[in-house]
Amino acid sequence: MGIDRGTSFTKFVIFTSSNEVIYAKHLLSRNWNEIFPVYSTLMKDFNPAGVLFTGSVKGMPEEMRKSTDIVNEIEAIGFGGAFVGKKSRCLVVSMGTGTAVVKFDSGAVEHVSGTGVGGGTVVGLARLLIGESDIKSLERVSLTGSPRALNLTLSEAGFEQVGFLSGDLTVSNFGSVKSFKREDIGAAIYSLVGEVVGVIASLSARISHFDEEIVVIGGLSKSEVIRGVLKQVGKLYESKFLFPENPEYATAIGAVRSFLKKRLHN
Repeated sequence: MGIDRGTSFTKFVIFTSSNEVIYAKHLLSRNWNEIFPVYSTLMKDFNPAGVLFTGSVKGMPEEMRKSTDIVNEIEAIGFGGAFVGKKSRCLVVSMGTGTAVVKFDSGAVEHVSGTGVGGGTVVGLARLLIGESDIKSLERVSLTGSPRALNLTLSEAGFEQVGFLSGDLTVSNFGSVKSFKREDIGAAIYSLVGEVVGVIASLSARISHFDEEIVVIGGLSKSEVIRGVLKQVGKLYESKFLFPENPEYATAIGAVRSFLKKRLHN
């Protein structure tokens, strides 16, 4: 069993010896009083050979800790991203509450960079600016909006092109507020987060020589709006973002994969 307790949510996977996920659960909580009953039920129903935990361990119930092996989260991100992305070497961008950028190269994992900008930023700004805290509702609204209604572009600033930047590129996020519509504000929030993460990931990939192999995981990476922004950034920096299925479970899967890899070599 793999468990990933993040800053906002907790993910569970049951992973077989044939590298298949036969059960996955996304718990909308990180409260141990809600995590422990799920853990207990899965232990009873599946009787896993081991339990691999990654993420925040503070406050873990003693009964759970006794039967659990702790896996470094960066290792779990690297192994999980590579597995769901079906890559032996890649850059993994984990978009959770914040964002971590991890290099994976044939089992070797390195923490390259990251940012506090992520899903928590989207939810926090949306709640602050338009009173929306439901991420699914925000996604629906933002799909109909335009970030250009709030962002300042190069052409608006009087430039047709600067270096390799074209006139429609953002000069300043929220730098030219022309609309107070919910959908435009939502789209601008996603644009801010996607552009920051996309640029950091692209530059990290360029430095690491992984331009064509950026695997994006984490709950925020499921957003159509975020994917669209990342693709635009990718075109600008000539980097390719890959969006695997079930990206929110990648780190929980990676906890298992990392542990098995180390046990194999010991």
